[in-house]
Amino acid sequence: MLGITLAFPAAASAATMLSLDETERLARIDDPATLRYQELAEARREAAISARQFPDPALIVEVMDVARDGISLEDDTMTQLRVGVRQAFPRGDSRRLAGERELAMAQAEVARSSNAELAAVRAVRRAYLMLHEQRAILDVLEKSQPLFEDLREITEREFASGFADQQDLLRVELELSRLHDRVLNVQAQEAVALAQLARWVGQENISRPLSRDLPELAEPADALLAHPLLAAEQALVDADAHGVELARQSYKPQWSVELTYGTPTERGMGIPDRMSAMVMVDLPLFTRQRQDRDLSASLHRREAAQYAWDAQARELQRQLGETQARWQQLSEREHRYTQRLLPQARDNAEAAEYGYRNRTTDFNSLVRARLTELETRIEAVRIGSQRRLEQVDLLYLLGENV
Repeated sequence: MLGITLAFPAAASAATMLSLDETERLARIDDPATLRYQELAEARREAAISARQFPDPALIVEVMDVARDGISLEDDTMTQLRVGVRQAFPRGDSRRLAGERELAMAQAEVARSSNAELAAVRAVRRAYLMLHEQRAILDVLEKSQPLFEDLREITEREFASGFADQQDLLRVELELSRLHDRVLNVQAQEAVALAQLARWVGQENISRPLSRDLPELAEPADALLAHPLLAAEQALVDADAHGVELARQSYKPQWSVELTYGTPTERGMGIPDRMSAMVMVDLPLFTRQRQDRDLSASLHRREAAQYAWDAQARELQRQLGETQARWQQLSEREHRYTQRLLPQARDNAEAAEYGYRNRTTDFNSLVRARLTELETRIEAVRIGSQRRLEQVDLLYLLGENV
């Protein structure tokens, strides 16, 4: 006798049940992609602090006015030893702008981290729903098995009474064998779904039973929200805008100040020590081949970043429109199957069996009715699962992490 093992335990405590919320929680723990972008964001924040600081001062140690014929520190009244420090002051607001550019890049990494979390939630939801679909189909096949077993018993009695032939018996055995083959095929797909889910929840959790009912997700919003991918692109636009302002600072002079203290090497002559101060300014007078080019390049980078934002927004809008259309169609089909097709298929199969028992319906009509009921129930499971899978994609595209 054909046996089908169903993955839903008859009595599973709520404490051991692996719910969709639990899988999402497990997927968020130590997700490498999310953690990677968080670390990159922290690196950018540290770089922003560094970029706002003054350059390190330079130490100056100098020996001045050494005679060409050799160094003599005892009888050379001209030679001096000098020590000092030099501090440079970057152009204009370049320090502040460089820090703000790094902070904008940090915001891009934060947005990418949020997108990675959304993607992880979407992936684990899809894996959970696909596993649930395969196990629900196994449930349908298990419940259909007694019906085909009863059909075989009816056919055997009809054959013994002379109202059925050998072909009818062979047809029943064929359908039972096909049912067994479908079970094996679904079990193979279940194993694939289990492997996908294990990537997110770990091997120790995939043996836990799933809830029998398909989980219901939040209703998607009507409008496109601020998706993290758009936020990341906008952060890059802001970073390049700071880059434009930073390039404009190159037209301003850079200052440096030098303070030195000098002492003569011949101490007996009564020559006093000396102090010096120097201010140096570089003059960006010839800007055509450097400053102008750098500014033009930064403007092009900013425009390119804006085009990247536009392209990302259009792509998300396209995916949203396609996914929303499929979701709405599947919602209508799921309602039609629940309200009409499933009851009709069940009533048709029961009527065909009643007619066959009373010899008003032939055997082929009965088999077709039972197969139609089976296919209708399996298709209803798939439509319900596919509708939720599209809803998962909708929630991701709308930036809803719920």
